[in-house]
Amino acid sequence: MEDQHDQQTSPAHPSAPYTPPFQPGAPAHQPAASYPAGAVERVTRLMLRRVAHGLIVVGQVIRPRLGWVLLTLFLVGVIGMETIAIVAPLFMAKIADNRPPAIPTSAAVESFLEGQASYDADMMWESFSPRFQAALIDQGMSHDDLAARVKNERDSGQRYRSASYIGGITLQSNLKMYFYAVNVSSSQSNQSGTISFVFTVDQSGKITDITP
Repeated sequence: MEDQHDQQTSPAHPSAPYTPPFQPGAPAHQPAASYPAGAVERVTRLMLRRVAHGLIVVGQVIRPRLGWVLLTLFLVGVIGMETIAIVAPLFMAKIADNRPPAIPTSAAVESFLEGQASYDADMMWESFSPRFQAALIDQGMSHDDLAARVKNERDSGQRYRSASYIGGITLQSNLKMYFYAVNVSSSQSNQSGTISFVFTVDQSGKITDITP
């Protein structure tokens, strides 16, 4: 009986502490890394010493050639400033230029100028539109009058040397205006100068007005 009592009253084996079951994919617990005291300071000092040593070595290499290095840097700076001074105005002018693009010149205007330079009244008269021809006749300038005027200029030694096309614009009425500068000289007075001409051309390509 005592043996049975002893068996019933004997304490049970202590149970193991509870351990949660392992879950796949859950990171295992790792202890935080620890660094020896002063390790960061030692690494920082080492890096600073290496940088200082590198600067000293570079300085020893450059010192005998310091004059050439300074001269080279100065010349590079001068070239850079000159390049900026040349390119910047061109770039700014391109941005600020809002003018419409130039239009090609007129065949009738070129024909008139060629006839003027060669004293060919027929070529000049044919460059005019019929309406402009009628307006000139009303003003007392017929084809014969133009021919006489051209002959007088030739006899007096007046020469039309060259004509420079300045530019042209298109008007709202589909008319076009062309601006020219013509170099003129006279053998009698030994003088030369530049005369400006503004030609108005209609849709047919003929001259409708000339403003000297």
